[in-house]
Amino acid sequence: MKLPDFNDFEPILDLRRQMAAKKQGHFELFDPERHLTGEERSRLENSGRLVQIHQLRLLPDRTLAIKNGRVVVFAQAHTKGAKQHFHVANCSVLTSSVEEQWIATTCQSSPFPVLNSHKRRSLSVCSECLTLLGYKGFSLTRNRRIRYSEQLLRHFELAEFFKTYPLYPVINAQLIIGSKEPAIMESNNNGRLSRRRR
Repeated sequence: MKLPDFNDFEPILDLRRQMAAKKQGHFELFDPERHLTGEERSRLENSGRLVQIHQLRLLPDRTLAIKNGRVVVFAQAHTKGAKQHFHVANCSVLTSSVEEQWIATTCQSSPFPVLNSHKRRSLSVCSECLTLLGYKGFSLTRNRRIRYSEQLLRHFELAEFFKTYPLYPVINAQLIIGSKEPAIMESNNNGRLSRRRR
């Protein structure tokens, strides 16, 4: 039995065009349960989104994400006069504040938008997050690195950070924050996500 050449088979070529597949075996799959919509991305950048820690994805590199986009988070509660920070990783401050409400955003510069308000909040990066990530060799505990790290902390730029850790899109693997035993979500051969325990 001889199979037809599907490279020249018009119904298949038409289907490939409808799928916007540029080459054989290539197509874009959009799932609003796992991928940020344009509206969600715009809202995250312009006003932020109220979240709790368990709603965030912890990526293998320890950065934070919502669906397939990295985010920065800061506490919704604001104590006047107290110095506050934004977080780029799952540091001990976040893990010790699981009950607190957080604002997630993709805004790339401080002052950050405050949810449901026209006000913006000036914040600096959390040094524990940078230590956890080892961002550009950051360490406030190693004597040879202290001055360098203090300078990096003072001049930290989110736009530069997102060159190292791209904002959007991110890969599928994830750890679920807030579970007693971390579960890793991964794609299996048929494209479905499965959960395995460490």
